[in-house]
Amino acid sequence: TRRGAYQRLRATLTARPGDANIARTAVTLPGSSFLAQENIRTLCTRVQFAAGACPEGSIYGTATAWTPLLKEPLVGNVYLRSSDNKLPDMVAALKGQFDVELVGRIDSVKLGKRGGTGIRSTFDVVPDAPVSKFVLNMFGGKRSLIVNSENLCRTKRKRAVVRMSAQNGRTLNVKPKVKTSCRKGRKASRKGNKRRGGKGSARGKRR
Repeated sequence: TRRGAYQRLRATLTARPGDANIARTAVTLPGSSFLAQENIRTLCTRVQFAAGACPEGSIYGTATAWTPLLKEPLVGNVYLRSSDNKLPDMVAALKGQFDVELVGRIDSVKLGKRGGTGIRSTFDVVPDAPVSKFVLNMFGGKRSLIVNSENLCRTKRKRAVVRMSAQNGRTLNVKPKVKTSCRKGRKASRKGNKRRGGKGSARGKRR
């Protein structure tokens, strides 16, 4: 969470009963998240991807999709694949009873007059099928595609921008909060110790 560190990212989508199938999704991260271009070292070419022979270094995460149509979820790796765009595409290769490729186009977008720019991933084509839950896990560290421009634990909680279109033509625009793994402050720790009936252990005091 510190400035200059490479964060991991977990995004979860949970459908509500009666929701229409998704047709398109675009997610923009907060301006504090920069694209870590220095970590983009290995790409999977389109020929390699078609042959199922992507190098291990082109894997930057994993994805899982649950659908009421199948007993088991679709699971697969998330690759960076060569693209006609300025930046490579982020492709989730889901495998199971049948295979699905979710292609995400990566670019940047303005966040407003004072918001700077944010990294955006756009999935222009989503299969017309019911999805009850979808989880995307992107790696941290040397495989991370995101670098922090500030200490996330010393600033207000950030929000992402999610724009979705359904197969029935309706749209949904939301700004969900981006949670962090920041620890609670000293006051929260002391309150916890008091509830346990003590003034705080030596370990608590060192914090």
